[in-house]
Amino acid sequence: MKLAVISDLHGNYYALREVMAFLRGLEIDGIIGLGDFVTDGPFPQRMMEALREMQKEFPCYLVRGNREEYLLENLRQPQNWKAGSSTSGLLDYTFRNLTAQDLEFFARLPTDGVLIEKQDGNHLVPVFVPQEEITPDTCRTSLFPALRLCHGAPGEIRGNFGLHPELLLSHLEHLDASLLLGGHSHKQEQKEHAGKTYLNPGSLGLALDGVGGHAHFAILTLENNVWQPELFQLPYDLEGYLTEFDRAGLETHGSVLARSLKRTLTCGVNYFYLTVKRVRELADALALTDLEESLWEKAEKELK
Repeated sequence: MKLAVISDLHGNYYALREVMAFLRGLEIDGIIGLGDFVTDGPFPQRMMEALREMQKEFPCYLVRGNREEYLLENLRQPQNWKAGSSTSGLLDYTFRNLTAQDLEFFARLPTDGVLIEKQDGNHLVPVFVPQEEITPDTCRTSLFPALRLCHGAPGEIRGNFGLHPELLLSHLEHLDASLLLGGHSHKQEQKEHAGKTYLNPGSLGLALDGVGGHAHFAILTLENNVWQPELFQLPYDLEGYLTEFDRAGLETHGSVLARSLKRTLTCGVNYFYLTVKRVRELADALALTDLEESLWEKAEKELK
């Protein structure tokens, strides 16, 4: 059995198109998606079309990311997002370009769970069990080594192993499955601890690799009832994708943060986060609210 693992697409349908073409040549058996499928990129409706085509072509096992969580929170209680704001303009743009059907698609996604294998008649099939349905026997009954799926950390959709490595060690020590799959940090990573493995496939749409223009993902191959991971970095048409930013007028919607995103895509350095971090420092605020654009412009200038 061969499963692809993707995460943190952030609306980059150009990168997804290249990865899908590559995966077709490998005859994979399914795709695991670890969240953050949309937000921040141009024409989010095109990513939704690509996701639905992916689901038609392959068995898919998807969990929700924090970006989908933001959109659903705004649906439940409007967050005062504003077009043209560096603070919230990109989220506002994405939300306004998604349909009720798209948001329902994200609402149905579990936040985390385990992928196990069961007997279905004469066939062995992967089955996703959401977190709320997991029992002490769930992983033990799997016919292949169970896979734990999450975006940030199990039970913590915004948990960040990159910032809190002790959190990762704790989860691995108590993990029932053989392999923990997570994203969120946008960096490819594989770690062993307490006889368990953590695998982050990296970001398909916004990889932080110091290079830029590459889609990161992983392939899990089952050999002798052991998962063998392999990490990939695939180039895609970055210039074509950046042209779509201009066609969508994304800088009009997201201002400084849209430009920081383009810069991140180009060089693989997280200017998106660095800009947010510097604005927080300038505003002396832990959380971003509707801050003055002058603060964003000052942060951008300092980081050039």
